[in-house]
Amino acid sequence: MNQMRRLLRLAPGFLAASVRRDWPLAALALLCLAPGVAALVAWLQIAWRVRDMSYSAAQFGWILPPALLSAVTPAGVLVGTGLVTLLVGCLGLSNAYLASVERRLDDLALLLNLGLSRLELTALLLLEAMGLALLGTAVGILLGLGLSVVSWLPARDYLGLEPGFRLSLEPFIIAALTALLATLLFVGVTGISTGLRPLTVMGHQPRKHWMRDWGQWRFSTLGILFTAALTALLGILAVGWRAGIALTLLALALALALNAGSGLLTRFYWRLPASDSRPLWALAVQGLARHRRQTTGLTLAMTAGAMGVGLAALGWVGGDVPATFPLWVAAMLLVACASLVLTASALAALERRQELGLLAALGARRGRVRRLILLENGIVAVAGGALGAALAVVLWWLVGSGAAQITGLAVVVIALLDVLAALASAWIGALPVLWLISRQPPAASLRDQPWLTG
Repeated sequence: MNQMRRLLRLAPGFLAASVRRDWPLAALALLCLAPGVAALVAWLQIAWRVRDMSYSAAQFGWILPPALLSAVTPAGVLVGTGLVTLLVGCLGLSNAYLASVERRLDDLALLLNLGLSRLELTALLLLEAMGLALLGTAVGILLGLGLSVVSWLPARDYLGLEPGFRLSLEPFIIAALTALLATLLFVGVTGISTGLRPLTVMGHQPRKHWMRDWGQWRFSTLGILFTAALTALLGILAVGWRAGIALTLLALALALALNAGSGLLTRFYWRLPASDSRPLWALAVQGLARHRRQTTGLTLAMTAGAMGVGLAALGWVGGDVPATFPLWVAAMLLVACASLVLTASALAALERRQELGLLAALGARRGRVRRLILLENGIVAVAGGALGAALAVVLWWLVGSGAAQITGLAVVVIALLDVLAALASAWIGALPVLWLISRQPPAASLRDQPWLTG
């Protein structure tokens, strides 16, 4: 009881200090989480209408083989695409929250040394995560209402739904619960793991980049397990036990494939040739190698986004029914990927502010620094986009639906456009960071001024 009273006294001040110091985290919560929640709400609303409907291979046969589609069901496909969009946003928010907690390790260590228990510190960090979850979920629910309205006509034409737009209450509740749980898992658990790392002995410097010591593969393992758990919960609630289990197995296989592919690409970046005759290229390669967490997350988002866009484009060209609705699904996934690009770019620029300030102080023009950021994002976008486009083409070819209606040249053109879309998404997401860099005086960067965090 005494601990509870002390926690209630500490919580307002702790949360107020967090807001003052890391107010952009609230903006990132909206930017990363809200589009994913909106997509989940809208696609759940449509899934609620198609659960008991019959379907044809022309509608969904281009995305899954008939046997797998029969197990997952079209409603499960809609649920899965909404969850993927949400998880991309959670990944960006998780990276931002991890960076925020790491910057406060000294403060957290001081609280522990002043007598705060680890249980109380855990509760405070969970309150932070819950606040972010509530903020992003509330805005996402409102955006999802609007997305449900504007996507209704394309969904009706594509899926053959009965006329008459209506909303169901259950999708809103399920989407809100899923978003809150996803935020607590991806943000709260990982943030707590970081926050409990500080040494309890004064005078010792807390370890900063614990993710490198702990192992990137363990973080990826947590992400895969969280994805499976969330997919199982959402699938069972939305489409039943049988389809939910099939959707979970499919999500697990997809998560393993995407994580393996993004991990291999991240290692590939480190081995790119760096010539002294191209210093900007060499700096970009070194930057990608040093900031593995942001690089891996960005690669994963680009791969998933390109895969979704590629499948939607192939279905649009080779399908027998109007395929505008899959393009809406792909567009929301691209929005989530762009928000992750912005988050990763902002965090990388924050961690490298002294390096970028030193380059400017040594005479590098701001345009050159901006080109460095664009080059780094471009490398990741082209590699991740190419992998995602290749996965989309391979999956579409394995399914075989509509293969005779589209030429090989059209497939190549779609794959190239898919890579260009990933590149555009990466560069657009980096624009706010480029603007911040242009306003940052070199002296402030060298003084380690937290210009990205207010």
